[in-house]
Amino acid sequence: MCEPTRVKVPERIALQADRTAALQRFEAALNPARPEAGGARVIGYGEISTAFTLADLPGFASKRMAGFSTEPEAERYGEALADYLDELHVQGVRTADTRLALLTGANGRPMAYLVQPLLDAEGIGAHLLRTADDGRLLECVQAVLETVAGLLDENARRTDDRVVAVDAQLSNWWFEPGSTTPTLLDVGTPFMRRGGIDECGTEFFLAPVPFPLRGYYRRQRAVEQYIDDYFDARSLALDLLGNFHKEGRPDRIGVVVPLVNDWLAGRHAENISARDVDAYYKKDAADLELYLKIRRLDRALYRLAGRSYPFILPGPIKR
Repeated sequence: MCEPTRVKVPERIALQADRTAALQRFEAALNPARPEAGGARVIGYGEISTAFTLADLPGFASKRMAGFSTEPEAERYGEALADYLDELHVQGVRTADTRLALLTGANGRPMAYLVQPLLDAEGIGAHLLRTADDGRLLECVQAVLETVAGLLDENARRTDDRVVAVDAQLSNWWFEPGSTTPTLLDVGTPFMRRGGIDECGTEFFLAPVPFPLRGYYRRQRAVEQYIDDYFDARSLALDLLGNFHKEGRPDRIGVVVPLVNDWLAGRHAENISARDVDAYYKKDAADLELYLKIRRLDRALYRLAGRSYPFILPGPIKR
């Protein structure tokens, strides 16, 4: 039976008790190998998360995070998430209303769920990338870049040692019809550093990595290097455009490159070309595919040992 952990969720982001109870029931019945059961529907996969709609929580999207090894790790994450949302609000970044529940998973370790109102799918950036005309697409990209610029400029001005970033991919934003003000949906990873240290920690990124490889990932600082890109204007722009491949519209990269290069020139950063984007995405996709293959192997080893694999893995992914 999954019960609330002893970890206290910051009150300003705590999920209501009745909704937490619904998630407890879902987690208790969840078979990670067959997640769509009992009225659940998978609406998206992240590298360390899975987003659902649940019959017991109509009108909401619930994102199940990969989990934590210890309660202090979960507590650190909750505090970092609350601070991250506060920082984004102060800096004028609109975010979807986000609430956090911490449960004890079937493996006895803390499990995090982020819950947000389910927004109109036609306003999600990935949908607009695939269907909007060029003018609307450019408006949306421009709005995201302006939001990112505000964060980067504030990072440069700050007198303390905290810096804040976001994942700028269009699939992480929602746009109200007729509006160019973006709403950030993907806040599950608090891109926030103090003194060069990631405030939410990095261990929860490593939780799905097979145990024998975690030491290697730590020595290589693989998580830190992955996060570095979100604090660099050019790398962030490459990642934003690289996502056009994943969303099936690489043909639109050329439409947006001039706008992105104007933005980069204003930040004294090197221009990018469609070829640069292709190369960046090819490497990123290969790294993520290798990571997924390793996790699938780990799942097979769990099964051979007669153990339940606690993480949810997607089926074949077209990258």
